[in-house]
Amino acid sequence: MNDLNISRTPDDIKIDVRHIEFEGIENKPRYWHGDNPILTHGLNAASMFFPQGEIFFIKSVQNFQNQITDPKLREEINGFIAQEITHSQQHDVFNKDVYKQGYKDLQRMEKLVHRLLAGLHKFGPKKLQLAVTVALEHITAIGANVLLQNPILMQDVEPKYKELWYWHAVEESEHKAVAFDVFQAVSGNYWLRILPLVVMTITFIPSIVVLQLISLRRDKLSSDAKKMDENKALLEAVKPALVQLRHDYMAYYRKDFHPWDLDNRDVINQWKKLYQETGKAAV
Repeated sequence: MNDLNISRTPDDIKIDVRHIEFEGIENKPRYWHGDNPILTHGLNAASMFFPQGEIFFIKSVQNFQNQITDPKLREEINGFIAQEITHSQQHDVFNKDVYKQGYKDLQRMEKLVHRLLAGLHKFGPKKLQLAVTVALEHITAIGANVLLQNPILMQDVEPKYKELWYWHAVEESEHKAVAFDVFQAVSGNYWLRILPLVVMTITFIPSIVVLQLISLRRDKLSSDAKKMDENKALLEAVKPALVQLRHDYMAYYRKDFHPWDLDNRDVINQWKKLYQETGKAAV
């Protein structure tokens, strides 16, 4: 076991357990993201991975939970598990509503993801499972940060639809170092840490784009010139965010990397203040 059997999450970050059930994630408009099918289908495709993925993350960390002696990290593991359970539950409701709208391709892919992760959990080395979780948590965390740092990405979305995504982004940011710190405690092997990210980059991320395109084709919108122009304008507006995304992604390959090197406590605290004042995850 690595001597660094400790949490490196900042002391002022608490991994809160919020048992939230969101209004508006059922009976959504077909294009709930500001009537934009391209952005809607992109987030729908990403959401499809969450219910099964979050459960896999929990199991991979639980494999080593009893080996962790640091009280702070043990408490953070409990918070991580509770948050991920709620994420899985809420995105399951979100996804089932999407499937009712006729997107059976997404539903079939979710079943495939379930089989793949179940197989990895059953047959894969436990440290590899944890390394896969750490890689996917990094992808999720840097994506969450881009969403939180760039309101333009949700500017045309009604609050009741964006609440789920902002809440999920904040909680992914809160617990972004938990699986990483567990991995460092029980292994710390650099190559085992980075190789799953390479694999996920060439499989997981392109699969979201493919699923997005399949949904657009199903709706006969893949050649919608107006929507393509809108997204070109959006892409131009968020170019700085894409530069930041690339920077944050590449940081993972440093040997001395830690998730909290990418410190986004400012946007986490802004959201928490809003949530405490309004009881809403977005306004």
